[in-house]
Amino acid sequence: MPEGLGDTYEIRCLTTATERRSIPAFSFDVFLYLQPGHVALQAGPNWQMFVLVNRQTGQLDGLAHFFLHNSLALSPWRAPFGGVQLRQSLPEATALVFLNHFQFHLRAQGITQVQWLQCPDAYTPDVNTWLRNVLPGFGYSLVYNQLNHHVPVTGSPFTEHLHASHIRRLRKCQKAGFTVQQEPVTALPEAYAFIKRCRQEKQKPLSLSLDQLNRYFNLFPERYFLFTVRIQGELAAVGVAVLVTYGILNHLYPASPQSFNTYSPSVLLNAGLYSFCQSRNISMLDLGVSAPVQEEEENYKGLFTFKERLGGLQSWKPTFFMQE
Repeated sequence: MPEGLGDTYEIRCLTTATERRSIPAFSFDVFLYLQPGHVALQAGPNWQMFVLVNRQTGQLDGLAHFFLHNSLALSPWRAPFGGVQLRQSLPEATALVFLNHFQFHLRAQGITQVQWLQCPDAYTPDVNTWLRNVLPGFGYSLVYNQLNHHVPVTGSPFTEHLHASHIRRLRKCQKAGFTVQQEPVTALPEAYAFIKRCRQEKQKPLSLSLDQLNRYFNLFPERYFLFTVRIQGELAAVGVAVLVTYGILNHLYPASPQSFNTYSPSVLLNAGLYSFCQSRNISMLDLGVSAPVQEEEENYKGLFTFKERLGGLQSWKPTFFMQE
């Protein structure tokens, strides 16, 4: 047993599907992207799941996932984020032992580089602030700090969050007959082709194939949702929404072609997502990052402005890196 845990906690490293299927319940609402059933779909090499078991409650108070490739450990292998999630009230001394344990375990396997992409700060402000403060002591540096935007969902109408220019665009869409709706999974092929065309128009890659995206929808039907904006049946905007926790809806793959720029149907799309959040008591609509880590954020100022005029608040999504 690692020193400093006492009799309350135990740390386990799970490396097989059987071990991961038999884990105890978590003491917190685990991010979907960190749930074993979802992480398994990343299909990365040498997956190791570290869990912090509370022996008194029988629940898990912390977890971290890493994929090992030669001397490099990555978290995630392929997902919006990976990293560490901890129970909010976990004692700091216990959290430090947990970090130290998996760091030691990775080193013992010949790992000399570790990179993890943590969730946006807005998801877990206290934990992320703590990680930013303590990880330099473990040899980590902050290599990327992506700007992220989210809209707090309240009982107020969406228009109260909007900039005046976006209110005009929203009303223009509604007056012209554009509609926003949630679509069944059977509409996914049409929506995916639309997203792909929009990405190609902007010369941006699409990270998932239709088969992969369809698998997520089929395996997690209560977590993945498809929304569209149409005008007389024609697609004008598409968005995939993922329920990351019961309080956070993540808007992935927003898409709208340049041919509809005069209407900005993406404003109406986000209005629909906001209403969906209100109907389910979801407190945060995460609009995500705008600039990929390998690109200059300076080139995405227009998208930053668009999200801020939707009522988007800024937070940051950190990537930590350690090299021995």
